[in-house]
Amino acid sequence: MRRLLIPLLAFLLAACNLPVSTPDTPPASVTDTPYVGASDTQCAWVWATQSLPDLSIDLQSALEKAGLKEVTASAEAFGENCITGTGQVDHFATMETDFRFTVQVASLEDHETLGALLEQILVVVDGFPPGTAPGPNKGYIGVTFQAGDEELRLWFQIASGESARALGLHGAALLDTLQNK
Repeated sequence: MRRLLIPLLAFLLAACNLPVSTPDTPPASVTDTPYVGASDTQCAWVWATQSLPDLSIDLQSALEKAGLKEVTASAEAFGENCITGTGQVDHFATMETDFRFTVQVASLEDHETLGALLEQILVVVDGFPPGTAPGPNKGYIGVTFQAGDEELRLWFQIASGESARALGLHGAALLDTLQNK
């Protein structure tokens, strides 16, 4: 019995020293992304997105420079709105930038071609890392391949795309890997 009590007592004493967070403390991801001009406002944090029209124009321009004229793109910031006690949005704290692409293709069956296009898109996204794009975290990429009325949609983390390419995946293998993320 004594052998059980000593470890149990040690566990309980250690648990008493754990840090406690209060409901007024924003999530760690937000405190790591200071908002320029933010006050000491008490906030209720709510997930939100904001379009990034200037970045979307730069992204579209980068795609065209890369020869991807059949691709349209947009960028949006993902983060949290600080909602005050009166229900007003005090400010938005960006956590990451997400990129969305629509690609017109002849067929959804040619995975080798789709994967090659996907790889070119990922190379363009490499030019917009955190710091260049809003937010400290790498976001997500959404790609919709369209062939007439048919679509193939992908949604994956930018880091997953980087990892797949670091493994040397190209073409159909890259598409298939990221399609399953």
